[in-house]
Amino acid sequence: MNPVITKSLEKIYQDAEIAATSKEPVLILGETGVGKEVLARYVHSRSARSGQPFLPLNCSALPPALIESELFGHARGAFTGAVSEKKGMLEQARHGTMLLDELGDMPLDTQAKLLRVIETGEVWPVGSHGYRQIDVRFIAATNADLKERIELGQFRRDLYYRLNMFVYYLKPLRERPGDIAVFAEALLEGKMVLSPRVLELFMCYPWPGNLRELRNVITYIRCRTTGREVLLEHLPVEMVESCKCPAVLHSEALKDKLECFEAEVLRQALRLDPDPQVVADRIGIQSRTLYRRMRKFGIRRPRGNAANPRE
Repeated sequence: MNPVITKSLEKIYQDAEIAATSKEPVLILGETGVGKEVLARYVHSRSARSGQPFLPLNCSALPPALIESELFGHARGAFTGAVSEKKGMLEQARHGTMLLDELGDMPLDTQAKLLRVIETGEVWPVGSHGYRQIDVRFIAATNADLKERIELGQFRRDLYYRLNMFVYYLKPLRERPGDIAVFAEALLEGKMVLSPRVLELFMCYPWPGNLRELRNVITYIRCRTTGREVLLEHLPVEMVESCKCPAVLHSEALKDKLECFEAEVLRQALRLDPDPQVVADRIGIQSRTLYRRMRKFGIRRPRGNAANPRE
């Protein structure tokens, strides 16, 4: 599937075409959910390695003791549970591309070994007795500030500069509001349209989960909406409540004004005739509905009225 390339992303993806023709590493920076893996897959798809494996490894998802085994492989008996030899992902990605996601969370000692692999094109499986040649294109991605981690002694400076050949920073969605409508329309696939108020809310909502969160919200909408137009009431409640943008504030203010008007109309009608059944008939609603609205607005039933109907 081709990525949605908005105007703010054009330059990055154009430069990624150049990176695709190279064998040098690529470093992609940005918050969680901004589309780092999408860009990595695009580089792979435009390269001469496109017909070969693309293997992603989330460096933060594995315990430190297992990362080296996953990357470099291990020999039989290298550790408890290693009942057979296992090829690491770097060997499995032969002639392909290896995505090291969340590289900033990789342990320092593994970083040192990874640097040697990048420099020499050789891996030493855990517990083995020699090196093995590999042919892999490296793409690294992280949401961490690597320069800050270097100063804190948590990331190797030499590894950073070895990866610092093609570097791309993907801004969070809140810093490129012009992309929001484009991505939303692409995800809706022409089956629905956003109302002006929903679009206004989308533009001012901070999107802490970035594109991943937007994709989840659109999925929520598509699962719960049968109409053509997406309205505020079709959005997740917590999203609407947390975003006090003009669209929501205006909607709430209008709702409050309408309810105040409705309450005053009911009070005036009951002053003219204290019988709720008569008032309900005049207004054109069921008596049980009238009683519910009276309770909501705190309107007491006039003395001597008809019995409250069953609800």
